[in-house]
Amino acid sequence: MKPTKTLPENYTIAWQVDMKKDTRLNWFLQIAGLLWFVIAGWALWQIVILLRPGYPVEIGSEIIDGVMLLALLPLVLLVIFVTLFVHELVHGLCFWLFSREKPAFGLGPGYAYAAAPDWFFPKTRYLVIGLSPLVTLTVAGLAAIAAVPSAWVAIVFLSIVFNAGGAIGDMYVCMRIGCESRDVLVRDNGDRFEIYRPRVE
Repeated sequence: MKPTKTLPENYTIAWQVDMKKDTRLNWFLQIAGLLWFVIAGWALWQIVILLRPGYPVEIGSEIIDGVMLLALLPLVLLVIFVTLFVHELVHGLCFWLFSREKPAFGLGPGYAYAAAPDWFFPKTRYLVIGLSPLVTLTVAGLAAIAAVPSAWVAIVFLSIVFNAGGAIGDMYVCMRIGCESRDVLVRDNGDRFEIYRPRVE
């Protein structure tokens, strides 16, 4: 099944997730995101140790400069902003690849989003859209950590950990969609996700 702008006649909405209206879910995801941020940070740090055995024990001005730079709040905020922007850009790129139409971007209370509200995506393709930022940016970030100078390791590490923590909403929706049959269709309105199933006759 391919993405379509026309919902098949035998399909009906099964359930939806509305981030804007469901404040309880929104708060739950914010708290879960903080917990996941810590867990992901610990796990990714173990990988950093494997990739850079001498870090952060390396001696020299490079590592001192890196730690000092990371301590600067403006730099941290810039890293977070850029990571958020790239995260949504990856979502948007996937929407475009599957629909060949420009996606929509926006901000909600405590989250940002990319969306394709006019399109219905099959389960498998939507899972690719939903999980691509988490997977691709984590892999790219770890590859960068293996190659960049010591002064940049902490900055790249912060970026991939923030990206992982910020993906909690994507993970929640994709876990729920993952439990559905292969023939479901998903419409992503940015802050509302609608899942459609074939009508049982």
